[in-house]
Amino acid sequence: MWKSAKRGVKRDPRLVGGLATVVLATALIVIAACAENGGIAGPTESARPGGDESPSATAVPATELPRPTESPKVAALPTPTATSSPSSSGAGSPIATPTPSPAPLAPLPTVAPVDTPVPTVPPQSSSSATITLPMATSTPTPTATIPPYHYATRAEAEAGAIKLGCSGWNQAKVDGTTYFRACASGASFESLVSATIKPASDAQIAITPSPTTTISLPPTSTPTISAQPTSTPVPQTAAPAHAPPPYHYATRAEAEAGAEELGCSGFNGVRVEGTFYYRACGSDESYELLASGAPITLSGAPCKLESDATVRFSATLTDLTQIASIVPAGSPSGGVIKPHSYLHNKDLPGGKNVRVPVYAVADSVLTSVAYYDTSVGTSEYLIFFDVTCEISYKFDHIMSVAPKILAVAPEIPSDTSEGNRTPAITFKAGELIGYANGAGGQGAWDFGVYDTTYTNQFANQERYVKGNMGQLLHTVCPYDYFTEPLKSQMYALLGTHDQRLVPDVECTTTQRDVPGAVAGAWFDTQVLEFSDAKVAIAMLPGDIVAITGIGGDVRISKGQPTWLDPGLLTTTHCYSGSGRWFFIEIQADGMEMAIADGSGGCPGALPAGATVYYR
Repeated sequence: MWKSAKRGVKRDPRLVGGLATVVLATALIVIAACAENGGIAGPTESARPGGDESPSATAVPATELPRPTESPKVAALPTPTATSSPSSSGAGSPIATPTPSPAPLAPLPTVAPVDTPVPTVPPQSSSSATITLPMATSTPTPTATIPPYHYATRAEAEAGAIKLGCSGWNQAKVDGTTYFRACASGASFESLVSATIKPASDAQIAITPSPTTTISLPPTSTPTISAQPTSTPVPQTAAPAHAPPPYHYATRAEAEAGAEELGCSGFNGVRVEGTFYYRACGSDESYELLASGAPITLSGAPCKLESDATVRFSATLTDLTQIASIVPAGSPSGGVIKPHSYLHNKDLPGGKNVRVPVYAVADSVLTSVAYYDTSVGTSEYLIFFDVTCEISYKFDHIMSVAPKILAVAPEIPSDTSEGNRTPAITFKAGELIGYANGAGGQGAWDFGVYDTTYTNQFANQERYVKGNMGQLLHTVCPYDYFTEPLKSQMYALLGTHDQRLVPDVECTTTQRDVPGAVAGAWFDTQVLEFSDAKVAIAMLPGDIVAITGIGGDVRISKGQPTWLDPGLLTTTHCYSGSGRWFFIEIQADGMEMAIADGSGGCPGALPAGATVYYR
């Protein structure tokens, strides 16, 4: 480096020697260039492409170098940025720019090692090439993301299902985290997501352009490499239109109508050969079976079991010595005719129930499990089983379940008792399913049996068929399906909700409608679709009239002044009990019922403002 002193300037001998070496090397290169090209062309002004001026100090014009057979090993001398370009005259030979008179020397950068090879320049041609190099960018570390159409809440999952083209939701665990996933059907979810979010091919991946550096090189004779295909592109033609598959439609309304015709319910969004359709049947399995003409079980699952409607149950459902009473199926409660029986456990001191084991009543297959919160603060299970293609049964209000059910049950309780389909898990007759001590630990627990070869009849049968109300249509007396002596032992326990045993009780089903009379179930809409009844009126064991669904259940025992068999009420009547009254009027040939209620004594006529319900 240069050193400054008060008495003058001294030159560092090492720097002088290094500079001499650089000058000598440069001279040798220029002489070699002149020898090959036959001389030095006249000066030309060097500028950046497009006329942009260099932001640096006065540029040192670059000198074009030939490609020697063997590159001499000389020191690379860094210079300020300069750009060379071919002559605008169109001549095939490059124009070399001579070095102008040297300017006063500035402090020099460190000289590169002498064994660094000089970059070679390929032979030139009449056209130039531009190479665009991407700037180096850092790759972010991948982070865990929520899978598509998986959500933290059920409401989000239901909204996602509508967006995706399916219905319902299901719980799914991904990498240890439980989500609410769109689509109740796993098969539908996989099909729709795979059609919506396809893995991108190389040609489909969209990459955000990165900053680039453009380097202009002298033209070379290297053949141009084109990104275009070497073969002549084949013009694309529109794919031939395909007829939609059976029961696939353009609108949801058409799919729902198709489902009604096919014998299922709901719809699902599917893609076939790239085209989106609304397909009849919310269940993929139900669609496949019904479209093929094969039978399905009550649960809507494919019938992969033996077809046998004569099968009977050989194992008890519980320890019968701990059961106080059994209320038959078809009893009115909460405005609904119930499609199951009630089992009341014996009481413990303090009002709680004895806990009893629950067993599989026959060789059967688990088909669905629901895990839900109750209004009294407990979380309970609803479980369905198939015995054959025709016979199914269920248990509800189960407090704890066997490990192999727990392994496939939802981990988080839902706010509804909607079930989740499970893998087919086999149980042997008499195998432990779980334990029950009644709803909330102090009520009854449920046992229902269904036979698809048996169909109950209602005042408006079309409502139940169109609404696909399978349980209500096919409920049977559960205890008729046990072998002896179990059947007789269970019939002996038939009685009332207050745990009184009653002799000669009829083991009813959901067939409680009496045409033209008030007995049975009533709905708040004339639309024939699936919905729960809002008012249910019928007899309970012990000749008790139950009026349910309007501000709570009221029971009127035989012998009270307003007691009347609901099956005989075909005009008007006022029931009174527990401080409340219900004035009822049958209308429209028994297909409509107007009802008003209040407290105190019965009015003399139907009050204004009565609510109308429908069969």
